Amino acid sequence: MLTTTIDCTSLNKKISTGLPSGLKILFTTMASVVALKPNVMLSKDPVFIPHSIFFDFENDFSDKNSTLSNMMNSNEDLQISIRKLGLNLNDEIVVYDDFGNFCASRVWFMLFSMGFTNVKTLEGGLPLWLEFGFNTQSTTVHPDHVSDVELSPSKRHAFVDASYILSTLNNNHQSTQILDARSYGRYAGTEPEPRANMRSGHIPKSISMYYTTLLNDGCFMPVNVLSEIFNNKNVQLDNEIITSCGSGITACILAQAAISLGARSVKVYDASWSQWGANHSLPIEVVAHD
Repeated sequence: MLTTTIDCTSLNKKISTGLPSGLKILFTTMASVVALKPNVMLSKDPVFIPHSIFFDFENDFSDKNSTLSNMMNSNEDLQISIRKLGLNLNDEIVVYDDFGNFCASRVWFMLFSMGFTNVKTLEGGLPLWLEFGFNTQSTTVHPDHVSDVELSPSKRHAFVDASYILSTLNNNHQSTQILDARSYGRYAGTEPEPRANMRSGHIPKSISMYYTTLLNDGCFMPVNVLSEIFNNKNVQLDNEIITSCGSGITACILAQAAISLGARSVKVYDASWSQWGANHSLPIEVVAHD
């Protein structure tokens, strides 16, 4: 088991008497899915947890040469952007968003896959922080220094592409498990895709695990509940797990949950269905209905 989250009360205690050395608080968000934010966020002027640094993964931490949105950029470009935020591998890093947890896990997995082992998401994110009535500020802060961090990419926890998935399928890797974070209707092929000209269905042999079943108001379910969900899907934590979703965002929620339960090797299909569903040369399956 690995602790991958921190609760609001614990974070508030850490910063209430001044920011501890080595603690970095990262705020992230997604401008493209504003409607998914809780009402409390839609009705308020922007506010942030004190000492928050903006981790703009939609712009500063994505591959601008890709036709797909929010793709992980190269290790070299990623390192440059992370250095600008003053992050070090031995920092204690807390990531939160203004949804509860929609994209915070994406940033968590990005950092975790690059060697940041003491990184956590904030349970319930900014909405729960506001519910507790803890202090906020009206702007994020600029890093006070540039770091010289040398990233340490993991081989067991990484982003993968379509060719990796296809190779796994073609070589009949029985031990590899693919988890699909989209709704069951999208997985089954009975619900239309939100993107135009996109096929419906799922990657062959993948398992449906809707990301919302792992969360309650932006907080991960208790460990025993998460464990039961994975057991009921017959997911073997000792075997390689690949997570997928619509565009590589909520797949990271599944990845974080699996790693917190002790999964040994977890990969995230970065482009996910936005690539697989659009490419007619790639195989798909649907769920048969009478």
